[in-house]
Amino acid sequence: MRLADYFDKAVRTGTREHALVEGDVRISHLEVQAQVHAIANAMDADADIRPGAHVAIYCPNHWRVPVLLLAINRADRVRLPVHTRNPLAVNLEVLAFMDCEVLFFHSRFEHEVAEMRAALPRLRRVICIDAESAHGPSLAAWSAPHQRPYLSQMEDPMAPAFLQPTGGTTGPSKAAIHTHRSAEMMLIGNRLSGDHDAHHTYLAVAPLTHAGGTAALHTLCAGNTVVVLDDTSPAAILDAIERHGVTHFFLPPTLFYLLLAELERAPRALPSLRQLGVGAAPVSPDKVKQATRMLGPIVAEGYGQTECGAPVTRKVPADYIHADGRFDEVALRSAGKAVDTVWVEIMDDQGRLLPAGERGEIVVRGGSLMLGYYKNEAETARIDAFGWRHTGDVGVKDERGFLTIVDRVKDMIVTGGFNVYPAQVERVILEFDAVQECAVVGVPDDTWGEAVKAVVELKPGQTLDEGEVIALCKARLGGVYAPKSVEVWPSIPRSAVGKTLRREVREAFWRQHWRAV
Repeated sequence: MRLADYFDKAVRTGTREHALVEGDVRISHLEVQAQVHAIANAMDADADIRPGAHVAIYCPNHWRVPVLLLAINRADRVRLPVHTRNPLAVNLEVLAFMDCEVLFFHSRFEHEVAEMRAALPRLRRVICIDAESAHGPSLAAWSAPHQRPYLSQMEDPMAPAFLQPTGGTTGPSKAAIHTHRSAEMMLIGNRLSGDHDAHHTYLAVAPLTHAGGTAALHTLCAGNTVVVLDDTSPAAILDAIERHGVTHFFLPPTLFYLLLAELERAPRALPSLRQLGVGAAPVSPDKVKQATRMLGPIVAEGYGQTECGAPVTRKVPADYIHADGRFDEVALRSAGKAVDTVWVEIMDDQGRLLPAGERGEIVVRGGSLMLGYYKNEAETARIDAFGWRHTGDVGVKDERGFLTIVDRVKDMIVTGGFNVYPAQVERVILEFDAVQECAVVGVPDDTWGEAVKAVVELKPGQTLDEGEVIALCKARLGGVYAPKSVEVWPSIPRSAVGKTLRREVREAFWRQHWRAV
């Protein structure tokens, strides 16, 4: 089924009092359904929005975002996630690559729409979700004539449901094609591995227009409540938990660590909280222990990937805390066990599956995997070598099935839960006349997991201002990609044919750590 089918089923069989809560706004499931159906009908009636059109939502966290996510899915259009905290130029490159045809935007970005129209050659319809606009109709006016139930047909399970940008080492981002089937299997995987009872109140802190929207949709599809928050400060998160009786929420490790620091500074009792999900990057075991002392056994960790869906593995307190309260150190350091909807193994370079305890690349099979890369058959074939989806992560699986991620095959950096591709940063740094060579790597960091570091080799007699390098990268690529530090080396390691050995640079910073991610 489509995710929207699960939502409609939940409306028929029973729901919580509220579907969406934001500040003083309260929207019931029936009200959400009426808006979803009206928007889906409006898409069908609009000659500029063809069946299967690629639709983006350019908006901060707002209660209308989950409504639009369900409407796009209900009408069998293809959703394009986009992160509004990126620089506009980066988002335009991504949206152009994914052939964006329809744009729903928040009035906060009214001043950017003209530039977006000019830069997106296939863009045909622009709709403001919360106000009147000079660039197109408001969502309310556009959907108002179509207030009736949506009559959908049976879905094609292999039809695209959304494209998920992955980033790339050169040129535009790659994008994973996820189908109705893979979206459904992610939902089922979460239900089988998580806690989704009738009293589930989920706090949406991560961006709803990106991966954070998935957990919100899964909550709505179970008839439960989503509290929307457009403020990632730890104090605001804790206030929302207390005010709304939040039971579940998800944070990347960086925000998780900041939340713990806030609780150390000003302890609070959070009796409603039952599960704090952490993921998108490896988590410090010591921080999980600290959270357990402060909040009780509530931290769950998951491992997933754009190409494989999420979750691939999952770990809950019962996995890493013994009955007597002692921690199982091996399980605690792991990313958990494979969920029931996927098969996870360890493979060597020759395509052989390895026994427990041996180190190799993590490979996956299952229904949640992407169909392939958008407009990139060659890369799809490469990532599916030997009949398994290759993750690019190095791991070890023990006899009990616990998977521990220890390294990364590819050069990608995961900082604060966001992917950074070194070559994109290096191209900017190499514009400085003083720079002879550059290697951008992820280095250990207590807050970010990995911090972006630029190691540069200067031309003879030259100097370089670290602040200028960081500022240019931030202006061109955004704060996530900008190096946290710049280090000058006399020379950067090269191969016999002169290729920069980025891996050797990276290893210099990780030698004293038990894992290299």
